Amino acid sequence: MLRRLAHKLIGQPSSARDAGAIRRGWRHEAVRLAPGISEVTANARIPGRTPESWVTHALDVDIGEVADGYHLIARSISLSARYLLFEFAFVPERAEEAEVWLNMSYSSDIPVSRDYVGAGGDVQYDRPPLEAQYAWFDFFRPDYDWMDHFDRSGQPDSDYRRNRIARLTFDLRTREARTSK
Repeated sequence: MLRRLAHKLIGQPSSARDAGAIRRGWRHEAVRLAPGISEVTANARIPGRTPESWVTHALDVDIGEVADGYHLIARSISLSARYLLFEFAFVPERAEEAEVWLNMSYSSDIPVSRDYVGAGGDVQYDRPPLEAQYAWFDFFRPDYDWMDHFDRSGQPDSDYRRNRIARLTFDLRTREARTSK
């Protein structure tokens, strides 16, 4: 009986099995795209980008000395419906051979993704939910690995707090910023 069931399920040729071989590179030629991430079917519609509306809040707050002789300045925080953009600078301007870079942890009173996109003097994160009131930015020396210093409940441990240079708290409702240790 099992043999008959297996033959019945497997033995029926499907249209996919009857299809002939597709010439290598054919579908790429048809849509004129190189293979890879840009690969789409010929009838796929790529949605148009919707422009983000950003509101920028100037800060110009000196976070402190993050590396020998270099201070980190929090320039601004910009918010859109989906993203939060943190803009920063080093003073004096970072020399090419300088061992200094942004080492920061981002969170809010309602958990958000820590994934980010960084380029030059800014870092873009997912915006905290509209119900959130605060966003926190913790700053560390470039050589400190803060990612391994959370307790079982997800809170920063004592080593994390001891090595933190400063915390910038941004009130998402009043748009005020304050720093603390």
